[in-house]
Amino acid sequence: MRFFEKWRAPRAAVATIGGLAIAAAGLTVAAPAANAAGSLTGPTSAGVSQNVTVTLAGAPMGLVDLTDTNTGQEVSSASAGLGDQTLSFYFTTPSYPTTLNLVAYQNGQQISSNNLVMTVGGIGTTTTISAPNTVKVGQQAKITATVTSNNGSQYNPPGQVVIKDANGATLQTMGLTNGPGAGQSYAYWRWTPTTANTYYFTATYVPAAGSQASASTSAQDSIIATPSGGTISLTAPPTMTQGVPVTLTASVAPANTQGTVGFTLNGAPISAAIPIVNGIATFQWTPNVAGQVTLGASYTTNAGGSGSTTDVVTISGAPAQSDQITLVQPGWGAWAPNGSYPMGNGSNFAFQASTLSGAPVTLAITGPCTVTGLTLTVNQGNGACNMTASSPGGNGYAPVTYGYNIPLIPGIQTADVSAPPSGRYKVGRVLVLESPGQTDTNAGQNIRWKIKKKGRSNCKLLYPDNGSVTVRIQKKGECTVIGSAPRVAGQWQAFKTARKYRGR
Repeated sequence: MRFFEKWRAPRAAVATIGGLAIAAAGLTVAAPAANAAGSLTGPTSAGVSQNVTVTLAGAPMGLVDLTDTNTGQEVSSASAGLGDQTLSFYFTTPSYPTTLNLVAYQNGQQISSNNLVMTVGGIGTTTTISAPNTVKVGQQAKITATVTSNNGSQYNPPGQVVIKDANGATLQTMGLTNGPGAGQSYAYWRWTPTTANTYYFTATYVPAAGSQASASTSAQDSIIATPSGGTISLTAPPTMTQGVPVTLTASVAPANTQGTVGFTLNGAPISAAIPIVNGIATFQWTPNVAGQVTLGASYTTNAGGSGSTTDVVTISGAPAQSDQITLVQPGWGAWAPNGSYPMGNGSNFAFQASTLSGAPVTLAITGPCTVTGLTLTVNQGNGACNMTASSPGGNGYAPVTYGYNIPLIPGIQTADVSAPPSGRYKVGRVLVLESPGQTDTNAGQNIRWKIKKKGRSNCKLLYPDNGSVTVRIQKKGECTVIGSAPRVAGQWQAFKTARKYRGR
């Protein structure tokens, strides 16, 4: 039997209980979190151990947790103040591949209107290699390879780096150590050059089994090894005598440096600015003092770079003065004694020669070259010739002989062709590319003609019975006709000529 019913006050009513006034309306100051509908945005994919940012737009005031619903674990939290519209969550992804199902919670209730699914996978890498610009021959250089995870990942890539030379040959394989910074691994190698040269290196990262990082290869780096350890070296004869001409040689690295070199004696200039050719500048100098002196060489590049070196030498007292030969190659300039002058197969020219004594110059040569009087002829495209220029002296000058080295290189293959110049020609016109009985290239090879694929329908090659080669302009449009002959290994460069014809 029910004696009474419990009275329930309306939600908007004000009740007094135990002398305490409670305003029910106060319970509605903030809407329940479940009613919020913030929008969660951020990357849908990321690498392992990568710093990422997720944003909640339309965030309510108060502490908000970013949670992975797959594990129930909180990954980040942020607090919004009065009037804030967005919240940013910063966190680092796991160090292993996974999928994060991210939602925003407040007071245990989801307040984001969406779930953000983020796939965490492997990370790309960037490999770099660093080394000194120059090193002295016979001294160690430290070459360091560093592998860095991309996109700010703090994952230290495990595995090895393989150091290779310019030809792709493996020089060293090294295990990686964590560091020097977050998301990096490194290894270093101490290398010693044995000869002066420019050496090139690359580093390739090879991930360890189970690594979350991908392989990568560095850009090429170079080290210039020189006798001085700097970018310029000075070479003088081991013995010098007052009054006897010598050749001073400055070697500048790298060999493609463009600029000039000046030579000095005890700090005072003894030469004008001498152009650098293939990394070399030479100066013929006659010592005018005896005793211990300091020779120097300094260079300035066209781009404003510079460098210098010095060498202390001893010059003995003066004997009878030797004659001096000047040997000039027309169109190039004077050959310096003991200089090296590459020549192509088929080269043929006459030197201009003079001496201080007025005596005639006699040329002699060994190797696959010939000299007739002052005329040099190169008969081969590989190997080397050694030439001497001698003067018997006279008029107070002693006899002298200079030597020159001539490295031989493949010559330029040429041919006289009849093909008209590129241009516009009437449709139906037949152009003669190769006349009947025309000789082959200077290497004795036939010229092969073809029309490039694009435009073949516009022109057509014809081979008349008289032995000529012609091309007919078939229709409007352009075609490219190419005549070529292959190189002769070690003797001649490849030959190629091209014409562009357009029908009109």
